[in-house]
Amino acid sequence: MPRDVAVIRAGQPWPAHWSVSVYLCGPTPRDPLTPSWRPPTELLLREQWDGDGRLAVFLPEAPEGEPEPPYAQQIAWEEAAMHAADAILFHVPRDLAKLPGLVTNVKWGTWHDSGRAVLDSPPEAQRNEYLLHFASALSVPVTDNLPDAVAEALRLAGPAARREGAERHIPLILWLSAEFQQWFEGLAARGDIFLGGRLLWSRGNPATHWVLEARLRSADSAAERVELVSRGEGLDRPRSSSPGPATPGA
Repeated sequence: MPRDVAVIRAGQPWPAHWSVSVYLCGPTPRDPLTPSWRPPTELLLREQWDGDGRLAVFLPEAPEGEPEPPYAQQIAWEEAAMHAADAILFHVPRDLAKLPGLVTNVKWGTWHDSGRAVLDSPPEAQRNEYLLHFASALSVPVTDNLPDAVAEALRLAGPAARREGAERHIPLILWLSAEFQQWFEGLAARGDIFLGGRLLWSRGNPATHWVLEARLRSADSAAERVELVSRGEGLDRPRSSSPGPATPGA
């Protein structure tokens, strides 16, 4: 039976459902003579994926032969995909002359403590000591080759669980949390419909402490609102705020 793998390139809409998702983060070559590392990594994911359901691979490059999306649109697509991804595979083959990875540094700083990051730092990579330091301090899985990085990303993502529609915005680290499922399953009784959201912070895998920015709609009034939901010792309970913008990618 063929393995179900969906590759989503920059600016493309998300598939209707998936069971595991991986985002491929790292420097993108600008020299047309330098091949991208992402297509070979996509093949490795196809080879190694043996879980139930669909694997979604977020590949933040334009489809072959097509222009890149407008800059702001691409950033919004990347941010939404990274918030939703079950694992974020950082491949940092830093070459200060050809692949400095300046944007990758920013993304690593944002996601290195998310509990969903894997760092692949090839032996020849330059000036990755700072990244490696925090990977060690935070127990982020570290590899020095892409086959091992792919294996670690699939392992870190966790047991496959199908999510569709707005559920795709919830990474497995939160989806598999008993406290989250209790909150999620109680929405209908409260008269609320889940429209999407962003996991802002979590601890543990599955998460034992977490803060979620949830977009909700009242089934009665159709009014939309954003609610901050938190669980874990010492954290506050839900708070409501004004309606927020729609989440890109859905």
